[in-house]
Amino acid sequence: MNSLRDDSKKTSFEIFDRIAKSYDLANRVLSFGLDAGWRKKVGTFLPHRTRLKLLDLATGTGDQIIMLCDSSHDIESAVGMDLSEEMLALGRKKTSRFNGKVKMKTGDAVQLPIKDAQYDVITISFGIRNVSDVPASMKEMYRVLNKEGKALILEFSMPENSIFRLGHVFYLRWVVPVIGGLLSGDYAAYKYLNTSIEAFPHGDAFCKLLKEAGFEKVQAHPVTFGIATIYEAYKKQTEELSS
Repeated sequence: MNSLRDDSKKTSFEIFDRIAKSYDLANRVLSFGLDAGWRKKVGTFLPHRTRLKLLDLATGTGDQIIMLCDSSHDIESAVGMDLSEEMLALGRKKTSRFNGKVKMKTGDAVQLPIKDAQYDVITISFGIRNVSDVPASMKEMYRVLNKEGKALILEFSMPENSIFRLGHVFYLRWVVPVIGGLLSGDYAAYKYLNTSIEAFPHGDAFCKLLKEAGFEKVQAHPVTFGIATIYEAYKKQTEELSS
């Protein structure tokens, strides 16, 4: 299976529709609460300017967009986009306290229903590996960013240390499906989670994909021994992506 282009992932949102109600709880339990800290750390990489327009892709129930809007007064408006209507419905309830500052919309990261150069920053947390065409989604992010705009991607990765890697793989293959299955009633959904993580590029390989999409100043910031990584990348100041 090609983890970068996989037509079967066009319906991966159906998995998230099935597990939407237990998704937040499962995230907290399976990550031992670490995912909240990782999402908060994404906020430390926001551009240092005011009145930011934010787009959060694969927004799910809105955890990332909520974390950013709570921690930064520089965000003027934010849109969360996802293909899972069940996840979006929960996200709309959770973000209603922002009084219209945050909007939740249906959309595909591979073909964004957005005009060029609309956002200052785009985030996507634990979602890029689930899109059906990763290079296409990166090009779409590049397209809808303003000049000097920034992409921030939080994704699971594999530790470089062989001992940590072995333990991480064991946890993904044998613990995650069992606990995730018990919490959600859907063993298959969490079996998909571990296979998608192991097959997905990380570190330098992922940075290379971002550069090929047109981004510059690409950096990878591993967190918690490398079991997740925050990638930051900038749209070029003087050059638009050629078709």
